[in-house]
Amino acid sequence: MNRYRLFVLLATVVIAVTTGIAWKLEFGFGSGIDRGRAPSVHSSRENEKQSFHRQHQIVIIGSGPTALGAAKRLYDIEQGKSNSMITILEELGKPGGLASSVRDDKGFLWDVGVHVVFSHYTYFDRVLNMAVPEWNYRRRASFAFMKGSDDMRRFIPYPVQNNIHVMDKVDQQRSLKGLEEITKNPSTRKPNNFDDWLLQKFGEGLTDVFMRKYNRKIWTVDTKEMNSAWVGERVAVPDIEEIKTKIKEVDNGTDAKDSEWGPNRFFRFPKYNGTGGIWESVARMLPSQWFRFHEKVTAIDIDRKIITVEAGTGVKTHYSLAYDTLISTAPLDVFTSLMQSTYVSLGQIQELASQLVYTHTHIVGIGLTGQLPRILADKSWVYFPDSDSPFYRVTMFSNYSDDHVPKDGEYWSLMCEIAEPQKSSNPAYWSKENVIKESIQALVLYGFITSDMVVSKHYRCLDHGYPVPSLKRDMILEMIQPWMESKNIYSRGRFGGWKYEVANQDHSFMQGVEVVDKFLSNVPELTYPDPNLANSKKNTDRTIPLDHEFVIAHYNENLDWMKPYADHTLIYHQGNDLGPPFQFYGWERLENLGREAHAYLVHITTYYDRLADVTVFAQGDNMEGHCYKNITQYIDIAKKGVPCRRSKILKSWGHLHFPAKYLARFKTYNLTMANGTLGEMYQDLYGQPPPSKGIWVCFNGCFGATKQQILRHPLAFYQKALAYISKTPNQEEGNYLERLWYHFFEGVDTPSDA
Repeated sequence: MNRYRLFVLLATVVIAVTTGIAWKLEFGFGSGIDRGRAPSVHSSRENEKQSFHRQHQIVIIGSGPTALGAAKRLYDIEQGKSNSMITILEELGKPGGLASSVRDDKGFLWDVGVHVVFSHYTYFDRVLNMAVPEWNYRRRASFAFMKGSDDMRRFIPYPVQNNIHVMDKVDQQRSLKGLEEITKNPSTRKPNNFDDWLLQKFGEGLTDVFMRKYNRKIWTVDTKEMNSAWVGERVAVPDIEEIKTKIKEVDNGTDAKDSEWGPNRFFRFPKYNGTGGIWESVARMLPSQWFRFHEKVTAIDIDRKIITVEAGTGVKTHYSLAYDTLISTAPLDVFTSLMQSTYVSLGQIQELASQLVYTHTHIVGIGLTGQLPRILADKSWVYFPDSDSPFYRVTMFSNYSDDHVPKDGEYWSLMCEIAEPQKSSNPAYWSKENVIKESIQALVLYGFITSDMVVSKHYRCLDHGYPVPSLKRDMILEMIQPWMESKNIYSRGRFGGWKYEVANQDHSFMQGVEVVDKFLSNVPELTYPDPNLANSKKNTDRTIPLDHEFVIAHYNENLDWMKPYADHTLIYHQGNDLGPPFQFYGWERLENLGREAHAYLVHITTYYDRLADVTVFAQGDNMEGHCYKNITQYIDIAKKGVPCRRSKILKSWGHLHFPAKYLARFKTYNLTMANGTLGEMYQDLYGQPPPSKGIWVCFNGCFGATKQQILRHPLAFYQKALAYISKTPNQEEGNYLERLWYHFFEGVDTPSDA
C-alpha cells in the first residue's frame, strides 16, 4: 500500500470515527440500554424522533460461543423483554459454530477440531456449570512426537522447551547451548517478527530443532511472516537452571519430573454429546424465539441498516431485516465482503480485510476397534513437527469421554488436524480422499494403529481454520474495527476478531459478553483489546447474581450432602481432586493454605463488590461439631444479625491452648504456631485493643453473613486478615479467625450503613 493510499484511508477512518462519536453524542446512543434505533445518516429528523419509540433491534450473526456469549449477557440484563428485539441468524440447523459436534453412522462422536474447557473467567465457568450437568475432569498429558538427530522418534513432554532432557544427546546439547547463549547475552531489541522472538527466547538450537518446524506446520507460513504480539501465555519460556537439573537427573539414571505449564494443565470435557452439547445446552437457556436457523446473511446495507437474509433448506426465500446494532461472528474478510454502502472508504476496508491471513483446517477422525495402545493410553494429545505426517496434532479423543465411541472398551478414536495453506499449489493433495489416506498411513508408520483396526473415517474441512497473526494483522484490525464500530457494527470471535491469542472457547464467549456491556453500558472491553492482561489472571468481574450462596472449604470430604444445594454452592477445593463429584454452581482450585479461613477470605476479597445477598460459609464435613445441621438455617439467622451458633464468651487474647487429642488429629500437616497472639491480630485488624468484656465466639467455621454485614469492613480489612493465613496449610491464625467470625458479622446492617 503506497503512502498516499494509506493516508487517504487513515483520514477516512478518522472522519468516520469522529462522525460516529459526534452522532452518538447527539442522539445519546451508547450511554444507556434503552435508546431505541440509532438513525441512519440518510434519515430525516422526523424519522429520527419516531425511531426512539420502538424497540432497539439487535441482530447477532452466528450462534457459536461468541454469539451465545452476547445473547446470554443480553438475557441476563433483561434485554429482549420490552426495550430490545434480539435476533440470532444461524446458517446451519443448530448452534455451536466451530464448537459443534456430530455423531457418525457408526456411532463415533466427533468435534470440529480439538476443544477442551479451561477458563480465565468466572462468568464463563458459571454459565457452563449451569448449562451442563456432568463433566469429565482431566489432567493434561500432551507430548510432541518427533525424530531426533539419531533418527529415532520419541515422545517429548509438552512444552518441549521445558523438557529437552528427554531429547537425544545431540539435540539436547544444541538446544542447551542456544539457551545458555541467550542467557549470557539477552537481547533487549524488540523482535521484528515471530522468528526473532523465538531466537531471543529459545536460542538458535531449540528454534531449529523444534520451534520453526512445528510452527511452520501449524501456521503454514514462515515464522518471519508472523508478528510476535500474539504470543503471551501461548508459548512457555524455559528456565535454564531447571533444565540443567533435569539433564543431570537423567544422566544419573533418575527419572526427572516433567514440567507442568499453561492454563490448560487441568481441563474438563462434557461426559455426553461432545463440545457441541455444551453450546446446544447454553442455547437452551435462551428464548427459542431469538434463534433463526437455516438463515444465511447474503448482504448488509450499512447505510440503511438493512440485512438481506436467505432462508430455508430447500426452496430458498429472501427477506430484509433491519438492525440498530449488529454483532457479527462471521470471518471478518467474508463479513466485510457482504457490506454495501455509498461510503468510498468501504472499498478500502474490504481491501484491507482481504489481506488477513488464515489456514484451512482438515479434520480427520479415525474410529478404531479394540483398545488404545499402551503408548497412547496415558496421553491427551500429541504434536507432530516432522514432515513425514500430514497432521500437526492428533488427539486421543476417546480418552475424553466414553460417549465418543459406540461401546467403551471395544472401540477407540483418534482425531487428526491438518493445516492447509490459504493458497495451495497442489489441490489434489488436499482432496478429502488423499488427506484421509495420508493420515492413516502416517498413523500406521508411527506404529499407533494397523489399517485393519479402522472401522470409521470422519472428515470435515474448515475453510477458515486458524487466524494467522501475520505481520500486518494488528494494523489491519486497528483500521477496520473502529470504522465498523462507528456504524454500530461489532465483529468479535475467533475469526470475527481475528486474534488467535484470545480465540479459545472462554475468550470467544467473553468477547460476546464484553461487547454487549460495551455498547449498552459503556463498560470497556478487556479480552479483545488487551489479550495479555486477560490471559494473565482469573477475571472475576462478572458473576451470575444469587440471592444466597454456600461457600464450602473442601479438602477430601464427601460432598453428597450438598447435592440439594449444588446450584447455589461454590466449592473451594484445597486437595488433589481433578474436579467435583457432581456439578456445582462453582468449583475453584486453591492452594492448601490457612485452613478453611483461607478459602473464606479468598472468596470475600475476590467478590467483595459482587457478593450474594447472603453468603453461608462452611467446611465440607457435613456440618460437624457446633454447626447447625441444616445449612440453610444460616440464611435466616444471618438476616437477624446472628452469624452462627455461639458457644461462649472469649476474654483470653493470648495464644490458644490446644489439647494433645486435638493436635493428634493432624497427621499430614502439623499445626504451625503463630508469631503473635490473638489479641495482637485483633489490634492489627481493628486498630484498637480487643474489648475487655470479651466477644461471643462460635466454633467449626460455619456461619452466615449478609452482604451488608460483610461490607461493614473495608476490603483492606479482609486482605490484611488473608495475609495472616497464606503461609502454611495449618496455621494457628486460622484458629484465631474461627473465634472472630461472629464478632466480624454480628448485628443487623441496612444497605445505607454498609
